[in-house]
Amino acid sequence: MQQKNLNLNRLLPVPSLKDMALSTIKEAILSNRLEAEVMYTEASLTSELGISRTPVREALIHLSSRGLITYFPRKGFKIKWLTEKDVVDLFELRLALELAVIRHITLHLTDASLAELERVRTEYLRVMEKGDPVNSIRANWDFHLRLANLTENSYLINAIDEIRDMTDLAGARSLEVDFRNIEAVKEHERVIAEIKAKRVNGAIEQMEAHIRTTEETVLARIRISKNPAS
Repeated sequence: MQQKNLNLNRLLPVPSLKDMALSTIKEAILSNRLEAEVMYTEASLTSELGISRTPVREALIHLSSRGLITYFPRKGFKIKWLTEKDVVDLFELRLALELAVIRHITLHLTDASLAELERVRTEYLRVMEKGDPVNSIRANWDFHLRLANLTENSYLINAIDEIRDMTDLAGARSLEVDFRNIEAVKEHERVIAEIKAKRVNGAIEQMEAHIRTTEETVLARIRISKNPAS
């Protein structure tokens, strides 16, 4: 008798040790379990993660290339401390990229694309209500990345993805403020409303306001950390 098709799903690829180390270290950075300007050694990190030094080193090199840490080979690393200039420069680039996305997609979105944006926005709201700051940061960025993916412009998508880690680090300084999460949801809603109405200028205006508000929140947090008594 011939064997029937078992209809089994394909196994999902297993994350590499480097990817697992990368995810764990990044989450520790965004949740402030690792402190800025403290020197962490490779040896202590390797021991903490329970894996060999090679995947840890590879993860650290990747995080260094994305700007989250300063890596000292064979010694260790320090978490990147964002200065006001870092934030201004980062958000200048982010604004240029994201407004390019809005100009590209607003007049060309399908009903299916709009429905997907609503789904991502709803997921962000659901995650935010759980009060997990790291997942809130990720869900917030998923909304912006979904917009970029709708352009189907690989260069633009890759450029936005390149600044994701630094944007996440900045987000950890803004979305840790509870009211900012609520504001961000409302700002996303206003962006989507303008896109649905195919009002390019309105969508650009709402996205710029959203990004500028986030930038100002990050800058305010940096100033408070520099002058805690004020």
